[in-house]
Parts: sequence; C-alpha cells; structure tokens
Amino acid sequence: MRYFIVIGLIGLGVVFMRQKSQQNSATPNMPPKPEATLTPRPASEHNWAKSAIDRAQEVKQQVKRERASNEVP
Repeated sequence: MRYFIVIGLIGLGVVFMRQKSQQNSATPNMPPKPEATLTPRPASEHNWAKSAIDRAQEVKQQVKRERASNEVP
C-alpha cells in the first residue's frame, strides 16, 4: 500500500513538472499585456463608496498642503 502511494506521488510530480515546462515554453509566444493606467476615473453617482474614498483622499491632500504652507515662516 505504501508503495502505491509513493509511486502515485512521483507520478503526480512528473505530470506537474511537464505542465509547468509546457506553460513556461508557451509564455513567450503570447502578446504582451497592456499596462494599466493609473489615472483616477470619476466616480459614478451610484457608486457612493468610491466617491467617499476619493473625497477622503482629496481632504488628506488638502490638509497636507495646508500644513506644509503653515510651517513656512
């Protein structure tokens, strides 16, 4: 019974290694993925959670600018 389990694990390992080698050889032939843009999109009026996050980010930036301007003598 132990031998059956050991042989099965070895067989699964071989199958796994073959799939990985085939996957790695197929990867260079694929076209490159387009890069994601980092520009923020306007929030929909129906997407209140995104709007709240955007507003919070704007407030943080505003406070940061105000603090920086207040420290200048």
